[in-house]
Amino acid sequence: MFWLNIYNIMQKYKRFLSAVSASLPSVVIKRGERFSQHTSMGVGGRMALYAEVSSERDILSLIKICKEYSVPYFIIGNGTNIIASDKYHDILVIKVAIKSIKKIGNKIVCGAGVSLFSLNQFAIKHHLSGLEWSYGLPASVGGAVKMNAGSFAHEMKEVVSLVYFTDGIRIYYKHNKSLDFSYRHSFFSDKNFIILKVVFALKIEKNIDLLQNCLKFLEKRHLSQPYDKRSAGSIFKRPYNNYAPILIEKCDLKGMRIGGAEVSKKHCGFIVNLGGASAEDIFRLICKIKKTVSKKFDIMLEEEVILLK
Repeated sequence: MFWLNIYNIMQKYKRFLSAVSASLPSVVIKRGERFSQHTSMGVGGRMALYAEVSSERDILSLIKICKEYSVPYFIIGNGTNIIASDKYHDILVIKVAIKSIKKIGNKIVCGAGVSLFSLNQFAIKHHLSGLEWSYGLPASVGGAVKMNAGSFAHEMKEVVSLVYFTDGIRIYYKHNKSLDFSYRHSFFSDKNFIILKVVFALKIEKNIDLLQNCLKFLEKRHLSQPYDKRSAGSIFKRPYNNYAPILIEKCDLKGMRIGGAEVSKKHCGFIVNLGGASAEDIFRLICKIKKTVSKKFDIMLEEEVILLK
């Protein structure tokens, strides 16, 4: 059955795949990959097609071909805040893997596919401060900027100077003040643009041990978060004037399990995959949490993660 499905996919996308092969020899399209292979939660069904693209030119060309052949696509970074259903996804998943990085004065210009860990390592090497709070976050630069990732009372909006992005036709840029940053939100949150490159404005600090500062934040994360288990980070956004983990704990939901998914005993803002969890287990657990909190506190929690059903 699997190989029959692969054959059907190849027939459906035959002209598209031929066009990509002819125009973009550097882009390899894989068939039958699973979301579980490309997300930190480790769940999710098969994708029709999957590609990792490492240059701006190739991304623009690939999107153009997608539009020409009416191939639906979905953009991912490190897959750290995506929970995809167990079903078959009839789409092309494009991982933005642009990993160029360079220093210009007190600024770092880096591709959207650079991990926050690599960005921090580069900043430490060049004595640039301002990102230490993000040390240990598993996101890519593009994903972190899109959702205005934050922790320990800091957010990406503090250090982002400029963002280059595309609609698949042209490359545009926006400065910080026009990026509409707010809590877990940016100009890109509800738009179909692809972040290509980000410019960070940092402070030159040659007399401070930046690595030690980074490690302090990492230690805080390890002490308070379930780093030893697969998760998608914080499941819910912070409700107005309250905190989702506190509400969840007050509902006696800490440690609650559905199948292989559990409300983390270490930090109940996280749902963890204990091993063998399905996306359906996680979706049901999210639904249970929302209904219970709503009934007890009349507060409807909103997901911070992307649920791809």
